[in-house]
Amino acid sequence: MREKDVSRLLTDEYAERILVATQSISRSVQEISDKYDIPIAACYRKIHELEEAGFLNVAEIVTTPKGKTMKLYRSLLKSAMLVYQEGIFKVKFEFDGDREISDKWIELNASIDS
Repeated sequence: MREKDVSRLLTDEYAERILVATQSISRSVQEISDKYDIPIAACYRKIHELEEAGFLNVAEIVTTPKGKTMKLYRSLLKSAMLVYQEGIFKVKFEFDGDREISDKWIELNASIDS
């Protein structure tokens, strides 16, 4: 995961809502979209980004009464700490299960145009 991607995800309102929605219960995209006021297209897009970044996964696949399959998503993120120290932003994540970036400080290098 690139530092810029982490920084962007941390400050994205929809990503925040999705992580909160899926923290303690697995939910479908439609349920997240309806309950947390996220446009459905944006919800699908953001869930895909969170999955790729390792913050979210498919907890289970269920069959609806109409016979269609539906993915239920669950947050893998247990905690995140953001610090600013000596001109550098750093973040540390704790995840359910083993993750390469779990419990490691990641510098979020902001490029400043002169």
